[in-house]
Amino acid sequence: MGEGFFYHRFLGNEVWRYLAVGFVVVSVLVAYPVIRSLIRHHAASGEVGRRAAARGVLLRLMQGSLPLLVFWAASRIFLLPPQAQAVLEGTFKAIWLVFVLCLVMKLVDLGMIAWEARARRTESTLDDELVPLVRKSLKGFIFGIGVLLFLQNVLRYDITSLLAGLGIGGLAIAFAAQDAIANLFGAVMIFADRPFKVGDAVSLEGFEGKIEAIGLRSTRLRTWEGTLVTIPNRAVAAASITNLAEREMRVTTFVVRLSPSTQTARVEEAVAILRDVLSRHPSTGMSRAYFRGPGEASLEVFVQHGCRHLDYEPYLRALEEIHLETKRRFEAAGIEVVFPLVAPRPAGAPPRAGG
Repeated sequence: MGEGFFYHRFLGNEVWRYLAVGFVVVSVLVAYPVIRSLIRHHAASGEVGRRAAARGVLLRLMQGSLPLLVFWAASRIFLLPPQAQAVLEGTFKAIWLVFVLCLVMKLVDLGMIAWEARARRTESTLDDELVPLVRKSLKGFIFGIGVLLFLQNVLRYDITSLLAGLGIGGLAIAFAAQDAIANLFGAVMIFADRPFKVGDAVSLEGFEGKIEAIGLRSTRLRTWEGTLVTIPNRAVAAASITNLAEREMRVTTFVVRLSPSTQTARVEEAVAILRDVLSRHPSTGMSRAYFRGPGEASLEVFVQHGCRHLDYEPYLRALEEIHLETKRRFEAAGIEVVFPLVAPRPAGAPPRAGG
């Protein structure tokens, strides 16, 4: 009798099918307030961070999936007329597609939260600008894919011609905006490779100075003379970059030219004075001074100085102190310099007037 009751048909479906759907509905009705209370407890706890955000998203997705579960179970358990079944399946596909799109969008948000936390720990503003751009681009791409899937799977629309038109239009847009796209990809390459950061002294595209800003379109460099140079990111990504800030010291090379008539003892004294002045200065990390022999109308002493100061003003001040002390010691010893100190332009320094 019991078995006959469960298999008794009512409106085209057996009683057990109604009971199965009822069981699913009751289960969801029990689970729904539990999940809702967890969400409220999570929000009231005030916990922040990536894990808290991930838990919140997961709970909300579970809450949103419960009605979808009832809908799916009913569509699989009940026996419906073919036309009604087709409409129900189409509706279910649409709802399922929206649910998956929302899930992917939330996953993108979680990834961006992690990226934002990393961006706040860096000095560069490039990644801070990239985060919202990448978020919008990814969501726009996902939304476009969702629209195409909806047209093809729910509305049964042939998207082949649409894709062909989008491809042609995309090529036209890409061709028109190729410089902007190249600069954007250049910014991504700078962010990924990190050859420098804001504030670093660099030699780039024939210019030397400090990086003042890194944007999505261009990188701005302030030269030692104070000029602001804007360089497109596509050029920066393809250029050979010398990061002067990564050096252990600034090395300056120059030549001291003595009178051709200077006696050997005086040349030896001049070399000794240079070595003493360089070694005693607190900025010196490395130094050398050697008599190189006769040059053009002078006797040449080759000098190198490694300065520990990487910032430009302290570096110039150290060189000034070294040159002034050398001049005082030479004048006291009666050593004649026939030509001013000639220094090839040191790395990271502006060109010297007349030299």
